[in-house]
Amino acid sequence: MIKKRVIGHLKRELLQLAPDKIDYRGCPKAYVRLVVKAIEQGELTYHGLRNYERIFRVLSSVIEVTNADNGKVLSVETLVSYEKKLRAGEWE
Repeated sequence: MIKKRVIGHLKRELLQLAPDKIDYRGCPKAYVRLVVKAIEQGELTYHGLRNYERIFRVLSSVIEVTNADNGKVLSVETLVSYEKKLRAGEWE
C-alpha cells in the first residue's frame, strides 16, 4: 500500500516537471551561423552525421532562440529556413 502511494506521488511529481530550456536572446542569424560552423567543423553531429536539419530540430528542444530586437521566439522551422539560406549563400 505504501509502495503504491510513493509510486503515485513520484508519477505526479514527474508529470509536473517542465523540460529545462536555455534561452538565447540575440541575433538569430548569429546563432544559426555558430551552429552551422560547428557542424561544418565536425564539432557537432547527429549520430556521427552532419544532418543540419535534424541537429537544429534537436537543439530547439533545449535552446529557445529569441530575437533581441522584437522579443519574438523563433520557431524551429524559421531556424531551419535560415540554415538552408545560409548554406545556399543567400545571406552572409
